[in-house]
Amino acid sequence: MKKILIYTVGALLVVGNYGCKKFLNQVPDDRLTFDQMYQKKATVEQALANVYSTIPDQDQDRSPSALGNIGPWTAASDEADYTLPNFSENVNTGAWDATSGSVNYHWQNFYRGIQAASSFMANVTKCTDCNLGGIDIVNRYYNEARALRAIYYYYLVRQYGPVVLLGNDPIASDAPLAAISKPRNSMDECIEYIVSELDAVSTKLPATPQAAEDYGHITGSVADAYKIKALLTAARPLFNGNTDYANLKNQDGKQLINQTYSVAKWTRLATAAKAFLNNANYANYALYSVTSTPNGLQNNAFNRAFIATRDVFLNGWNSEIIFGRGGDVTLYQYSLAPNHSGASGGDKGGSFLSPSQQLVDAYFTANGLPIENDPSYSATGTSAYQAPDPNDQGAARAISNMYVNREPRFYANITYSGRKWINTSSNIITSFEFNGNAGKSGIPNNDYTKTGYTSRKHLTVAGWTSGRTIFTMIRLAEIYLDYIEALQESNPSDPDILVYLNRIRTRAGIPAYGTGGLPVPTDMKDAIRRERRVELAFELDRYFYTREWKIAETTDTQIRGLNISQNAPGFFTPVVTENRVFQKKHYLWPIPSNEIQKVPVIVQNTGW
Repeated sequence: MKKILIYTVGALLVVGNYGCKKFLNQVPDDRLTFDQMYQKKATVEQALANVYSTIPDQDQDRSPSALGNIGPWTAASDEADYTLPNFSENVNTGAWDATSGSVNYHWQNFYRGIQAASSFMANVTKCTDCNLGGIDIVNRYYNEARALRAIYYYYLVRQYGPVVLLGNDPIASDAPLAAISKPRNSMDECIEYIVSELDAVSTKLPATPQAAEDYGHITGSVADAYKIKALLTAARPLFNGNTDYANLKNQDGKQLINQTYSVAKWTRLATAAKAFLNNANYANYALYSVTSTPNGLQNNAFNRAFIATRDVFLNGWNSEIIFGRGGDVTLYQYSLAPNHSGASGGDKGGSFLSPSQQLVDAYFTANGLPIENDPSYSATGTSAYQAPDPNDQGAARAISNMYVNREPRFYANITYSGRKWINTSSNIITSFEFNGNAGKSGIPNNDYTKTGYTSRKHLTVAGWTSGRTIFTMIRLAEIYLDYIEALQESNPSDPDILVYLNRIRTRAGIPAYGTGGLPVPTDMKDAIRRERRVELAFELDRYFYTREWKIAETTDTQIRGLNISQNAPGFFTPVVTENRVFQKKHYLWPIPSNEIQKVPVIVQNTGW
């Protein structure tokens, strides 16, 4: 039988399966020949499932591995730590290099996806029954695969920097090594290729999903959104005139990262983002909002904002979601649920995902101010306060003043001591104090929070055993933030900066800048970055933007949390829970050493 064997750059690889929920468990029938697989629509869809399989599965975040193609992005950022040991610990201690398995499998997995896409594109026209009924399925599937190939290059460059562009044709399994021994392309060349490929397909695909089965497929809006993400990576300081990479050159002296800063990269990004926001075909996208609240919760603006910022991740394919991935959500949700003593089922989890005190402190107060700028905020003492939980509207409990009168997103995202557990059928009040019902003293293993907090973003209101539809990968709020960041860098007087920043804040239930006595920030760059931090927390964004902004040497050196070895009041004293190692070389991942050994014309990243 003839089979597909696919090269990365120097290694033989094989393909996997698809990110759309409908196709998650499909694989090509081994009894079919290669040509037979592309003759019928059913097996063509199985082959397309292989192309989609490389999309990272964020629900596997707690266990970075080749399975799910997910990296240590949350716990290797300053957002959080995982109590459960995983590769993020190696990243955080500096105990990783070009020989590490995780370094290799990301490189290989994305090249698998790239070559699977090229092979699919070269063969999908063989299908004899794909276009029955007058629908041009061949053209649609071809362009989905073409978009995915560009998207996988995007994932490669944001992790490794400039990579090797293999060309548009699939590489034959018997091709000699010399035929694929290519040096790295420059970063500008990589971005140009990604953008041009996504531009080429965006108008050839449905603009948005046309039917239920379209969700999870690449559409024109998804292609355009990934183009914006690629342009954002290219415009930020890491790749825009970064002289730290002056010596990153191919063996022939070719400069891989342009040494001249270009404001035009920001302008180009702003233009692309504005085009997305003004595209009439994408007019149905809107920030998710609600007009009412669940029974038991007063229907006011603050509570509606709480429900909206919580349920945007729980209410399936809503108006804000541009792209998402289905999959098994239980492992991720188990990481979010506290290990409540005496509880069972969805109320007793692993407490693994531990938000940092830095993130807790980043959320605004209910007045829309940073905590350091709000005289009403206090980090000490307690007050009687009631969080906006629908199942907890009785008498207020005394909680730490750190958690009193904070913004709705804080209550949607963070579980703290004294908080009603998220399960609407539960009466549990979570306590992470040493002797609390989820505290370290009664837990004999690693199933406790390191920082005295757990995350509740993405967690269903019935506890961790209850599923949700997707893990959100791109949503409209992110496009807003990309747009205003580009404007701030290219045209800081543009009024759209305040318009779109305030749209996010208004949906979040906090005062808009320039209204109600809240002044427009004098440092708008800092305001945009802070808004991004809280709006996109736990969406696998922070790891990359601290690196692309070149601030990780400051932000990624420690994690702070509460003193989990004490009860109150000592428990509420922030302490350093983990010191971390971050060196300049860590801004990029190293190229796997075995790839360089096989293809010596590939040069290693600076510092590795």
